[in-house]
Amino acid sequence: MDLYAKELLLYPILRNINEGIILTDTSHTTVFFNERAEDIYGLTAASVIGKHIDNIKPRLYFSQMINNRQRLIEDKEFINGKQINITKGLLELAPGQFACYAILQQDDRLEDYQLSSFLQSPYEGIVIFDLNLYPVFANDVCYRFLKCKTKDELINELNPIVARSNLEDSLNRGKPMAGQMVSIRGQMLEVLYLPVIRQGRAVGIIAKTVPVFRPEPSWGELVDQYNLGTASYSFDHIVGNDPKMVQLKELSSRAARTVSTVLLKGESGTGKEIFAHAIHNVSPRRRGPFIKVNCAAVPETLLESELFGYAEGAFTGARKDGKPGKFELANHGTIFLDEIGDMSLSMQAKLLRVLQEKEVERVGGVSTTKVDVRVIAATNQDLFKLAQENKFREDLYYRLNVIIMEIPPLRERLDDIPLISKTLLQRLNTQLGTRVNTISPEVLTHFGNYTWPGNIRELENTIERAINFCDGNTIALANIPEHIISLASAPPLHSPGGFLENLLEAHEKEVIVKALEKCGGNRTKTAETLNIHRSVLYRKMNKYKISSN
Repeated sequence: MDLYAKELLLYPILRNINEGIILTDTSHTTVFFNERAEDIYGLTAASVIGKHIDNIKPRLYFSQMINNRQRLIEDKEFINGKQINITKGLLELAPGQFACYAILQQDDRLEDYQLSSFLQSPYEGIVIFDLNLYPVFANDVCYRFLKCKTKDELINELNPIVARSNLEDSLNRGKPMAGQMVSIRGQMLEVLYLPVIRQGRAVGIIAKTVPVFRPEPSWGELVDQYNLGTASYSFDHIVGNDPKMVQLKELSSRAARTVSTVLLKGESGTGKEIFAHAIHNVSPRRRGPFIKVNCAAVPETLLESELFGYAEGAFTGARKDGKPGKFELANHGTIFLDEIGDMSLSMQAKLLRVLQEKEVERVGGVSTTKVDVRVIAATNQDLFKLAQENKFREDLYYRLNVIIMEIPPLRERLDDIPLISKTLLQRLNTQLGTRVNTISPEVLTHFGNYTWPGNIRELENTIERAINFCDGNTIALANIPEHIISLASAPPLHSPGGFLENLLEAHEKEVIVKALEKCGGNRTKTAETLNIHRSVLYRKMNKYKISSN
C-alpha cells in the first residue's frame, strides 16, 4: 500500500514527519496517510487508504488541479476547528498520468481560542482574517445567510458588510471594537471585531455578527421606521428613448461602480429618487442598506438627531439606549439626502464634517463612530447660485459637486410621453386592481402639447385620476383635468417677457391658485393634491405672493 513512499526510500521520513502527508496513485486512490494526517483529520489511515481521495472532507480538489494543469497550490482550510496550511501538488508518473500529494501543516496561532465550538455558533456569522485582511475562514452561518457556495462569492458579499478600515483600526490598536450596525436582508446586525493576540502581538482578527433583537415596535415607531433594506427601483424602471435619458442612464451606471458622491439635479417630479435607487442597486454596495432622508420634510430641530442619532439621556424623552442616526444605519451602504438645498447652514456645517472625517458623533454623545457611507444627494434648486448668495455653504457644494447628473424635465422629452404613459398605466392598473387598458390618441396628443410643470409625478397623478373616472377600458378626454386640456389647446403666448421660464412659472402659479381654491384654502390638502411637501408649497406661495385667504 505504501508503494510510492517505499520506492522513494522516504517511508521512515514520511511516517514520522511533523507535517501531515497524503499520497494518491494515478487513479486518485489514497495510498499513504501518515499519523500526523490522522491527527489533523481525526481519521485512521485504515479508514481512508484504498479509497478515493474525495472521501476525505473537506475535499482537496485534485481533479480540478489536473484539469487546470496546476502543478502546485498553496491553500488554507479549517479542519476540525483548526487552521491548516495545505500544499497540494501533482506528480506526473507517465504522460497524462498524475499521482497527487498534500502536505498539511497546522497553523496554531488561533489555538488558544478553542475555535471548534466557538466558530460554529448556530446564531452568529463568524469570519477570520489574516494579517493581510484576507478571509481564511467563514463558518456555515455566513455561507447560508449570504447564500454563497464558494469563497470568492463570500468575499464579494463581505466587502460591503465588513469594513476594511474597521479591521485595520482594531488590528492596529490590538483591542476589540464593537457597535458597528449593518442591515442585511432586513435583519439588523451588530459587527464585533476581535483581534487575535499571541505573545503580545496581533496575528489575525475575527469579525462576527450578532443579531440585534428589538422589542415589538409601537405604532409611533412603525411610523418612524427606517426603511432599511435594498432599494426598490432599477434602471429598468426608467423608461424612454430620449437621447438625453439614454446617455444619463449610461453615465449613472458607470458612476455607480465607484464610491464617489453623486449630486442629482432636476425639477420636482423628474425621478431623482428613482435614479438614486437604481445607482445603489447596481453598485458594489447593493447588498448594504439604502437609507432615505428628505431634508425638507424633517423639522430643523429634529434633523440633527435624525441624521446622526442621539446618546442615552441626550434630552427629555430620549430612548434609554439612545438611537442610531441615518448615517450609522447606512454604514457600508448608501444614504440618499433628498432636497439637500433646504438644509440650514448650521446643519450643512455638521454634514460637511461627517463627509470629511467619515465619522459621526451622536447628539449628547462623547465619542465618535466611524462610518463608511456613499452619499447621493438631490436638489431642485441651483446650489451654485445659493452658494453665491451665501445661502448654501460653498465648501459643502464643492464636496457634493463630484459627479453631477442633471435629469431633464418632462417637457424636454415629449416624445417619451406615450411610452411613459403606457408604463404608468400598467403599473397603476396593478396597484388599483383596474382594467383600463389604453389611452386614446386625443389624450396623448394633449399630453404632448402640455408643459407638465409637475413632470412625471404630475403625469402619474393625472393618469391615476383618469383611471378612477373612466367608465370603460380607455382613457378619454372627458377623464382628463380641464386645465390640461385648455392649456394644451391654447396657442403659444408671444409676450416680450415670454421666456419659457416665465411661462412655466405663470402656469405653476395658476395651478397652485386653482388647487388652493378647490381645497378651500387648506394648505395641507392642497399640498397632498399637488403631491408636494407642505414646505415646498409654502416656498412657492411666498415666491408667487399667493395668499390662501
